Amino acid sequence: MQTQSREFDYQSKKKISLFSIGINLTLSLIKMIGGYISGSAALVADGVHSLSDLAASLSVFTGIVISHRKSKTFPFGLYKVENLVALVSAFAIFFAGYEIAKDVFFGESKEIKNLPVALGVIGLTVIITYFYAKYEEKMAEKLNSPSLKADAQHIKADFYTALVVLAGVLSKYFGFEWGEKIAVIIVVYFIFHSGFEILKDAVKVLLDASIDLETVNKVQDLLKNNPEIVKINKITGRNSGSYKFIQLDLDLKTDSLSEAHELAHQIEKEIYNKMPFVEKVVIHYE
Repeated sequence: MQTQSREFDYQSKKKISLFSIGINLTLSLIKMIGGYISGSAALVADGVHSLSDLAASLSVFTGIVISHRKSKTFPFGLYKVENLVALVSAFAIFFAGYEIAKDVFFGESKEIKNLPVALGVIGLTVIITYFYAKYEEKMAEKLNSPSLKADAQHIKADFYTALVVLAGVLSKYFGFEWGEKIAVIIVVYFIFHSGFEILKDAVKVLLDASIDLETVNKVQDLLKNNPEIVKINKITGRNSGSYKFIQLDLDLKTDSLSEAHELAHQIEKEIYNKMPFVEKVVIHYE
């Protein structure tokens, strides 16, 4: 049952990452063609930026495929490849924020030749990125995937970029040059904030920080309901990609080694059944 669930999660993550590749390729083509027709250099530049998003989505897909593979050299799995991809994505998000600020504050001002086309392309970009980012965030949470969470933030950064381009196009059209600059300051703040959150989570996992308090509390609640457990000495663990490794130190009622072993097996089984994304449970008992 657990193997089937893992395979379903893997296939779901692969499918979503492929969707993301298709979305970024479509956005890039729409922006560059629309920018060329409308005469908007900002749209053309944003289309080129979407090519870097496409490369990021390709790396997410690669990371998901590699993390699912088994290797004797890595007995605890390659799950952390997802966290490594998330770390790289965080820096890509920082770079996206930097590029937006640089283009607006130091780029050349261009006249818009075809406003309806520019607005249509920007509007379509806003709609696609907003709804897809929401969808990918929801699925990333459901699948507990750090790389998909990072990719969703990357798509969200593209949504913010589209808003900046919209502010720039309208500001220039109506002669208010500073409108774009005010908008970009606000947007870049949100981009850097989301990038920092992804960076922080990825570094914590790569450095084997302890599992989150919510997971510890869930395990503790399960153990408290077991009358054969005298005392819970310690609950520790670590994250690796989508999965969690949990270690328990328990005092059990029985003095029989075989009974203690059977009880530990039952505790492991209960945790696996009631808590998703737990890869391994190690129990030390007395």
